[in-house]
This record gives sequence, C-alpha cells and structure tokens, in this order.
Amino acid sequence: MLKVSNLRVAYGKVNALKGISLEVHRGEVVTLIGSNGAGKSTLLKTISGLVRPKTGSITFEGEEITKASPDAIVGRGIAHVPEGRRIFTNLTVMENLKAGAYLRKDKEQLQTDYEEMFSLFPILKERKEQMAGTLSGGEQQMLALCRALLSKPKLIILDEPSLGLAPLIVDLVFDVIEKVRQTGITILLVEQNAHLALEIAQRAYVLETGEIKLSGTSESLLKDERVIEAYLG
Repeated sequence: MLKVSNLRVAYGKVNALKGISLEVHRGEVVTLIGSNGAGKSTLLKTISGLVRPKTGSITFEGEEITKASPDAIVGRGIAHVPEGRRIFTNLTVMENLKAGAYLRKDKEQLQTDYEEMFSLFPILKERKEQMAGTLSGGEQQMLALCRALLSKPKLIILDEPSLGLAPLIVDLVFDVIEKVRQTGITILLVEQNAHLALEIAQRAYVLETGEIKLSGTSESLLKDERVIEAYLG
C-alpha cells in the first residue's frame, strides 16, 4: 500500500534520514520505534508532503506521491495526526471536525460520521461548541484523531498519540486506535511508549540516527534483547 524507497532528507548540512526504505501493507498497524532525534517525525512529515526529500521515492497504492502537495496527499487517502495535535485552537470543536471533512462531498453520510465520532468520544459532543483551545490535552488528542478520521483515510499516520497524556486517557485513545484498525484502516504509528506500540502493531521498524537498524514482527521485536535493553527497559 505504502512503499518508501531509499529516502534521504537533510536540514541544511544535517542528514535526518539516510536512505530509509520500508513498506506498509493494507490493513496493517506498523510502528516506528526510536529515541528522540532518530528521524521518526521527519519520516512521517515527508510521507505527508510537509518535508521534501533530497532523494528517494514514496508510492501509495502504486502511484508516486513524492512531490505531491499535502492537500493532494490527503485527497489520495492519507491523514496525518501530528505530534502536539495541531488542532485549530481558535475554532470550536465542531468547526475543527468540519475542517477535517472539507474535501468530502457525501454530506448525508457526513452527518452520520459526525455522530460516530461523538460515539467514540462522547466528551467531544458535550464540548462541540467549545473553543478547541480550552480542551484538555487528552480531549485535544481525541479531536485531532476524529478530525483525521473524518477525511475518510485509507492510511492514518499517528505521531506520538500518547505524548503528555494521563494513563487513563492513553488507554482510551489506544482503544479507539484498535477500533480504527478493526474497520480496515491502515495505520502507521510513532509512539514513545515502545511496549504499547508493539502490543498494538503487527510489524515494526527501529530507527536510529536516520537509519533503520532493525525490523520484523512486533512479536519478535518484543523478545529481541537489543530492543528490550534500549526501549523496553
């Protein structure tokens, strides 16, 4: 479904990605594991068209998207929930949700989908006329996830969905991620909690200083001494 080949990205003279290649198959949850500065967020931003690579290619469903604009990539079916949520704080919850659905033409189905989002996170229905900037961190993450889902993505990219959240809210967010997976949406996940990420994913790649050092099934990496020592404690 998604294929990244020999991707190289630099910020000035600093090489952030040094020839990354990976694949995500339809219906999978694939996670990227690595310490801060490993290049995980840069990789996600490059897939989403927010960062341009020096070399390499990205194909989605057989079509090259390496030079496509971010809105064109959304139109192809890739939604990105960035680190830090990046919701529109000066808009209401409902206005944020409508922004997520701006490319959609199926208005009748859209009303049903709004209600489905509210069933996933009832607190958002209570807050739908509230300014998004006044929500708690957990509520903002719920809103960011719902906004992405309303674009009807085939692939959703999640960057650190548990960052800064209380344990109970993390559990709630990951319950929803599991429900999303069960609907058939493919997920590419970056998550600071490596154990949690490996529990929900089928496969994983380990990034270190812009290079993939390990890859395999989540089950195998959970037992890998190198992963245990570096990321699982």
